Amino acid sequence: MSKTNLTHHFLIAAPELSDPRFEQALIYICRHDKHGALGLVINRPLEQSHVGKLLEDLDIEVTDPQVMEDLALEGGPMYPEVGFVLHTGQPDWASSFAISENVCITTSQDILKRIAAGQGVGHYQLCLGHASWGKKQLDQELNNGDWLVCPADLNLLFDTPFEERWQIAADKIGINFDYLSSDIGHA
Repeated sequence: MSKTNLTHHFLIAAPELSDPRFEQALIYICRHDKHGALGLVINRPLEQSHVGKLLEDLDIEVTDPQVMEDLALEGGPMYPEVGFVLHTGQPDWASSFAISENVCITTSQDILKRIAAGQGVGHYQLCLGHASWGKKQLDQELNNGDWLVCPADLNLLFDTPFEERWQIAADKIGINFDYLSSDIGHA
């Protein structure tokens, strides 16, 4: 079993990962402890799910025009009806907790109202659903080579174009998927 806590790290799906739900996924790990792990896929925008429209569907008035353009992300296959907000700053919102020094997660509606008004939230990602692993499950998948790991950074988490995130995360650890073979060990 891994003794490493992967909170505030990225999981990079290996090219040969057989689960289509995670093909070329980049997952930000929000919690990793002896009970398991919880993460959010951060490179799969839901093209028809603009944050502004989702907020209006919750009867939240949107006054920030940028929010109408922002895309929600497919956070993972578990509970896709539940929204998680990753954001910079401190855990000032109800049900918010810090993941790292400057990254928090919340499921609270109070932050949604502030996002709609363009107030008090620096960078954010609204993710629908999440990925989770039971006790020792992630360690087993890491041992199987399903995931590569790299430290998280704010630029990749919030500013990098979605379609570039998987490869840029791999680049951070010196991996170029174009040169990897799934035929390891065969001459």
